[in-house]
Amino acid sequence: MDQRTDTEETSLLKDERGAIMVMGVFMAVLLVGMIYYVSGIGETVLYRERMQDAADAGAFGAAVMHARGMNIIALLNMVMAAVLAVLVALKIIEALLTAATLIAAGICAGCGPYCGYCCDVCLGPLPALELGREYVSSTIDAVEPTIQNIVSISHSVAVGVREGMPIAAQAKVVEYGVYTYNEPTRAGFMYPLIESLPVEDDDSDLLCRKAGEQAAVIALPPLARWPVRMFVSPATGWLAGTFSSHFCGEGRDKAQRVIEDAELGDENFQLRAFMIGEPPFSRAEEGVRVAAWGQEDRSAVIDTLRELGRVSFAQAEFYYADGDADRREWMWHMQWRARLRRFRAPEDLGGIGSICGGGSGCGALGGLSGVSDVVVH
Repeated sequence: MDQRTDTEETSLLKDERGAIMVMGVFMAVLLVGMIYYVSGIGETVLYRERMQDAADAGAFGAAVMHARGMNIIALLNMVMAAVLAVLVALKIIEALLTAATLIAAGICAGCGPYCGYCCDVCLGPLPALELGREYVSSTIDAVEPTIQNIVSISHSVAVGVREGMPIAAQAKVVEYGVYTYNEPTRAGFMYPLIESLPVEDDDSDLLCRKAGEQAAVIALPPLARWPVRMFVSPATGWLAGTFSSHFCGEGRDKAQRVIEDAELGDENFQLRAFMIGEPPFSRAEEGVRVAAWGQEDRSAVIDTLRELGRVSFAQAEFYYADGDADRREWMWHMQWRARLRRFRAPEDLGGIGSICGGGSGCGALGGLSGVSDVVVH
């Protein structure tokens, strides 16, 4: 019996059946890990593409809306100038009729009693001149309140666009993050959060000057043709601008201009979109963990990269197409455009945490100041 036992133990040690199964188990676990690893890479690429598309769309859409707002304000400036041009033209005609009356009366007075024929020639047109002046004056009294109301309404609309367009742009970026790119994004917002367009009320004489230049065409059509127009329009513009209180009244300072400390390309014209998403990495990580027999060793660097992976960002700007133009002309032509720019992290990220709720995605935003040299697009 002892001999039989020794024989069985010897055959068990030499038995090679099942060896391939043991190797197969290890290989199967390795292959599962590799499959999930490759799958995770694909999901990561698609995730980053989608997140970056959302950020680009948000930043560019916000810049387009800001440029559109600047163009609307420029259009309102031109409308105010055109309306005031009617008032300025009437007052110029009134001034010319008054001057003609005074000149005629002065010539007659200078002639004395010995120039009867001269006085007859000078005094003859006086009743017609006086009648024309009174008619123009009554017309001014009738239309000026309406013109001033139109200018005031246009100014109110411009202020509304100035304050409201950034809110609409913010809502658009939020829509991209929450709805349009809902997979994988969960939220999106624009930075600056809500900041009015970089324009302000123009207290100079530019609006009345522009109105005076257009008034030359209305009041003096025979003299307003080129090349005479080259001299007449600037002259009437200078006259209206110099005496803006008389010619334009309350509407003389209703136009909008770019704020004084803003230059094209600086921070006032930069917009950034941040998209917060949920990476689809958990399934792939579980599969890779199988290959590591359940072991997990993640460093702080890996955790930081994981958090940064939840956020995608892009930058765009709105700008005036003719950069060589006088800055006073920036709000008098509808040449505002939008474009994507290389991303630069803003110096002040205050208030972002309160927007995204302080979650894990927000934690990644705190490190953006160190990625100023990263090219997103």
